[in-house]
Amino acid sequence: MTHRFIIFGLLLLFCTTTGCVQPDMVPPSISPIRTDAPALVMSHEFLFEESRVTLSVPLDQSVYYGAMDADKQIYLYSDLSDQNWLPIYYTAFIDDPNQEAFFSDLIRALRTLRSDLSLDDDRYLELCTVFIQSLPYDDDTTLIEPKFPIETYGDLTGDCDDKSLLLAGILSREGFSVALLLYSEESHMAVGIHADGCRDIGDGYAYIETTKHHFVGIVPDSLTGDVVLASKPLIIPIGDGTIGYGRCDQTIVLSDLLTYCRGEIDRLNRDMERELAIISEMNSELASLKDEMDALIRQGRYSEYNQQVPVYNGMIERYNSRLESYNHLVRSTERYIAIHNRIIGRTYDRQGLYHEMLQEGVIAEMGARM
Repeated sequence: MTHRFIIFGLLLLFCTTTGCVQPDMVPPSISPIRTDAPALVMSHEFLFEESRVTLSVPLDQSVYYGAMDADKQIYLYSDLSDQNWLPIYYTAFIDDPNQEAFFSDLIRALRTLRSDLSLDDDRYLELCTVFIQSLPYDDDTTLIEPKFPIETYGDLTGDCDDKSLLLAGILSREGFSVALLLYSEESHMAVGIHADGCRDIGDGYAYIETTKHHFVGIVPDSLTGDVVLASKPLIIPIGDGTIGYGRCDQTIVLSDLLTYCRGEIDRLNRDMERELAIISEMNSELASLKDEMDALIRQGRYSEYNQQVPVYNGMIERYNSRLESYNHLVRSTERYIAIHNRIIGRTYDRQGLYHEMLQEGVIAEMGARM
């Protein structure tokens, strides 16, 4: 959620009478609160690829509480467009110098995980992304302004702009070419990463969702509340990194697999409905013929009964064949549901899922069918 209050011109008279130089704006900043409390170690555990990993980062409570207490409004003293003041506003949350020690400690912990898991740039970006996505989404509608990244980590929760600011702060400091994507019409924020082969959100950036587990480079079909991203975002570059993302080829395939599975499930459900209707009709015909044959036995009309036996047996054979066809459809449907759910349930493991789908022949099957 991206909302804020803006206050205009409050210092105009003061600056005029004192002769001071009036700034165009005053963005939010942190004033640490003096405290003797020791650093608080905050830990967060999450799944990444085949591992359950834990981040433990010390938190300077003077900066954390200073961030919580900070005035998060921006004060504008000139008539500026959104394109002029919004980048300064959001960048102030990421670049406040009082957070540098926090970012250094957090990135040190992330780099340790990178070394332990032997991650390349793409998988390291995914690690950072999955970490942020794994933080619970904060749907507290009373919080109308963003948190500073140190707050989001200290609270271990945040909404879309909170989590996006934290991820952009990490990735920009690690040399990635990133931006904030501000969808004002939908009140949503995400992160952009320069990438080849993904849908271009604008200026060469691909989409990263931060509120939930989702593949890098793939825009969600919908967000919480069935919100669909239809507008063009304001793109706010963060930092001067140059590293991009290079696995859009695989995330697109995995996203296409989800669409393929949904299509196959819908098709198979329609086929099952038709088969069930035929089986139901055949079942009625069998029951009717069985009643007739039972009546012939009761009446002692054995010759006529014997004439109906091969007819009945032929109907049974066709019925069983139809039933087997239906059961095959059920098994196929269950297979596609299982594939779909495996992908949905493991979006934190792009590399593992892609290789599994490749080895199991699902990707080749999709290519042949689409």
